[in-house]
Amino acid sequence: MPFSRQCIASVGAAFVAALLSFSVANAESASDKTSARNWDEVFAKSLHDQTAISNPTDWADASALGYARSAPSDAAAVRWLPPQPLPAVDGINAKIDGYGGGANHSNGFYGTNGSLSVPLAQQWGLQLDGGVGSDKGIGAYSGAGHIFWRDPSIGLLGAYGSYSHWNGVETQTFGHISANTGRFAAEGDYYLSRWTLSGIAGVETVSLNSTVLRFSVPNRFFDHVSAAYYVTDNFKLSAGHLYAFDTHFLTLGNEYGFALGSGRMASLFTEGWIGEHGNNAVLAGLRVYFGQHDKSLIDRHRQDDPTLAEALLANVLVAVAVSGAVVIESNILTPTGQLPSGQLIQGATVVNP
Repeated sequence: MPFSRQCIASVGAAFVAALLSFSVANAESASDKTSARNWDEVFAKSLHDQTAISNPTDWADASALGYARSAPSDAAAVRWLPPQPLPAVDGINAKIDGYGGGANHSNGFYGTNGSLSVPLAQQWGLQLDGGVGSDKGIGAYSGAGHIFWRDPSIGLLGAYGSYSHWNGVETQTFGHISANTGRFAAEGDYYLSRWTLSGIAGVETVSLNSTVLRFSVPNRFFDHVSAAYYVTDNFKLSAGHLYAFDTHFLTLGNEYGFALGSGRMASLFTEGWIGEHGNNAVLAGLRVYFGQHDKSLIDRHRQDDPTLAEALLANVLVAVAVSGAVVIESNILTPTGQLPSGQLIQGATVVNP
């Protein structure tokens, strides 16, 4: 009896296994038949979809494209990638301006400035500035460079260096006097909706050159900080503080831009300085931007040419309208017309020949 039960159990298990094997075999057979039956239709559809393919290379390209499209994980991966920030500089761009104005120590001055900005990497850029100016026939010129990191949605951080030369004048006591100014600084912008907070601070070096005496000018701190508000996308107002040549200035400015098309924009601007010891100045001018795309003034300042070049405008103006006054129009002579050794002249010490 036990043997019979074992036999029955074995036969039953074998019967169940046979049924399962038969079902799997039928399913595979049906799949193969379906594939074979539908192959002609699939092949015809493939020919219809690929009518533009004419050579084996195109077939390979189409296969690669089909493979790329068939991977469902690619689209999901793209959806979950964090958004990439805009580049630091939206392609090579430039601007040039011309201005004219007056100052307390001047009958009038005029000049021009230009800037070129180029992308170095996704978030890195370079800006080169240059400018020339003239006051009462006395010329001055400046050059500057900026290398910076920028995310147009956040702000900018960079390093700055500039050089300015004032041609100078002839004097009876000192002979010909000219001045050279160098500045080395860190700079930055912070973008907050329609507000832009800007700052540049570093070391200012001044050398006074005379054919008669030698002057020693200590290195000094300088800064230029400002807050700008865009009333509209094309109209900016700004106010700030400038400390240069050992003189404090309140700076005021505005700029209004209007599109010219083909990536260009023109703007009208004014700048003013109210300084210590009556060192006041004001100017007005026309600026033209050249870029890769048409865009508003606020976008040009944050995506193309940084507004840092405006510091150069102040440097040129100060060099022309202020440094000349500091050197020439200060009360530097004694009643006898002699200059005693060691006298302090607006921060410059006379050194014995």
